[in-house]
Amino acid sequence: MMSDIIQVDNTISLINMLKPIRRQSVRGQVFWQLRDQVLRRTWSPGSKLPSENELARTMHVSRTSIREGIQHLVSLGILETRHGEGTFVRELSGQVNFNALIPLLILDEIDILHVLEYRRIVEQGTAALAAVHASEQDLVDMEAVYDQMVQLQSNIAEFARADLEFHLVLAKATGNPVLVKVNNVLRSILEVSMENIVRLLGTHDGLHYHRRIIEAVRDRNAKSAETIMQEHIVRTIERLKATAGVAAPGTTPADDKTDFGPDTAGFGGNNANAQPGPMRKPDR
Repeated sequence: MMSDIIQVDNTISLINMLKPIRRQSVRGQVFWQLRDQVLRRTWSPGSKLPSENELARTMHVSRTSIREGIQHLVSLGILETRHGEGTFVRELSGQVNFNALIPLLILDEIDILHVLEYRRIVEQGTAALAAVHASEQDLVDMEAVYDQMVQLQSNIAEFARADLEFHLVLAKATGNPVLVKVNNVLRSILEVSMENIVRLLGTHDGLHYHRRIIEAVRDRNAKSAETIMQEHIVRTIERLKATAGVAAPGTTPADDKTDFGPDTAGFGGNNANAQPGPMRKPDR
């Protein structure tokens, strides 16, 4: 009896996380929303999805749109349908043969620190390459995304999306299509990790470092761009490690405004006590 009650509560909770579908690209929106719920482990491997009728009512679309979205996920190997039972999230292993890497990445529980280790390796070079190849339009795009971040500080989810968009724009500025495509493959994982990072650590660091990266790219200083990005990600890793299991009840990790210490990226020798936070764009 108790397990039935828990199952009902879980189903209600899961359904409440889904959003009504806008009438633009309905089939695609259904696919992405269902896929995102799997990525966020709202539906864990082996669990059963709500019925097509229930999903259709929640998302305000037809059963046909729901069925097409589910079939797309089945074709990727992410979901499976069992006759007379319903649709389930697949239990995948390394032996499963499929065409794309995405399903395994989606269903694995990705550690934020692992994502940051990947980013530390890749994004340092990305920043340096962007400083060499960025066009004036790329710089305009970076400034536009930075301005969005400044305006969205009170909204963690939207700020995190803008934060990630900055890194994607930076990758585009390299002129290397492989970097852009790899980021697109990993985008959902990066989105979730970015939101978790912002929720834990706040908005200050992103604004502080992104301002400096823009200026390094504008100055065509590849070494500074690379060093600043390294400092940015390494500091994030260190803060996450310090935060994990340390924050007392009632405290907010995002309130951290620790001094950065000496400016190691070559941006001024008098910046020893620089504080992270929104930085005004210099007059040019």
